[in-house]
Amino acid sequence: MPTLAAEVTYQKAWLTWVASATTCLRTLGVGCDTVDVAGTTGYAFVMAVHDELCPSGPTMFDWGMLDHGVNLLGRSTLVFSCTDCHTGDRRNDRTRLHCREAYELVAREVEAGRPCVLWGVYVPEFGVAVGAEDDAFLLKSYREVTGEPQPPLPHDMLNAPGGPYVMAFPTPTDPERNADHANRYVLGHAVQLLQGRSAFKQYGFGLGAYERWIAALEKNRADMFGNAYNAQCWAEAKRFAHAFLPRIAARHPDAAAALTVATTHYGDVVQAMNRVAELFPFPPRGEVEDEAKRAEAAEMLGRARDAETLALAALEEASEV
Repeated sequence: MPTLAAEVTYQKAWLTWVASATTCLRTLGVGCDTVDVAGTTGYAFVMAVHDELCPSGPTMFDWGMLDHGVNLLGRSTLVFSCTDCHTGDRRNDRTRLHCREAYELVAREVEAGRPCVLWGVYVPEFGVAVGAEDDAFLLKSYREVTGEPQPPLPHDMLNAPGGPYVMAFPTPTDPERNADHANRYVLGHAVQLLQGRSAFKQYGFGLGAYERWIAALEKNRADMFGNAYNAQCWAEAKRFAHAFLPRIAARHPDAAAALTVATTHYGDVVQAMNRVAELFPFPPRGEVEDEAKRAEAAEMLGRARDAETLALAALEEASEV
């Protein structure tokens, strides 16, 4: 079985789905970067926070909402997913069959010269499957960034809470033909996500996520590892949003004035969220136990919430043009 390893250059991002999808799209000739992918799919406007800052927050939303943005960027999508966790002692014969299906899909796609996004790569993170041989996935992942080895991963050793997931990109689409629809869609989608709610009561979502995070810090019940991980991921998401909006403004001049206002407010969001990420670096070293740091982070989250609320109003105005 051939491998695409030499043709694939892994893109760096804390949000590993964004990194992996961007890697696949660029390999397939789509002219995009992580900002385009995060913004067009809506990931840049997602925020999901567990009551105690479980590290699951950055992936605790409906992944199906991401497909349409990929289509608008230039590729069709084919997704294999299930809801049966395949991790730790929850692995069983049924979930191994899911892994086999994921493996067979990857093998077919790689044979055709197309890498895939894969969930559960070494840890519960996304990566890029660049090969499938001897019942193991060949991978490019966050380990390219950390300098760790990336050995072949036996197909049934995925670490996949929520079950194995593969996104493949079978055929090209026409971004130019869909450009006007894309401009309108991404703005409306951003508004929808910022105003949305999580399906799970223990998670805050969109603008509501800020209150959960602030409460966890004030009550000193934020998980050390998860708090630091959420800080890095969500600060990056806000940076993506800030960088993406001027690109839409350039393509959608009738909405440019409102989008400029939204971008300005997102600049304030980024400044506050970057400070939260500085207060809680990853990997953590116990910073969340420092009361002064928790208090400052709660204040910064409040500033970010207020600024993003103003940004939402401007995005609503832009989406109505």
